[in-house]
Amino acid sequence: MPETHLTGLQKRASKYINKAISYQIRPGEVIEGYFSGFDPNSIDRAVIQLSNAADKTTLPLMTVLNYFEGIEDEEADS
Repeated sequence: MPETHLTGLQKRASKYINKAISYQIRPGEVIEGYFSGFDPNSIDRAVIQLSNAADKTTLPLMTVLNYFEGIEDEEADS
């Protein structure tokens, strides 16, 4: 079985796997769920497991990374 090599962004984001995310896509439309990993079909997409266990969606990996790093920055400032 080939070994999986993570990109730099994936390595940075991997510490946030299984953490809750609530991201506003556009006014009135929010994605709520858990960051469950990386899209096997696209190295720059994150898989979000939605509150309904059967539903998943993807977001750009950089968006998810910015979300979690922003939360860490806010916690560090308080």
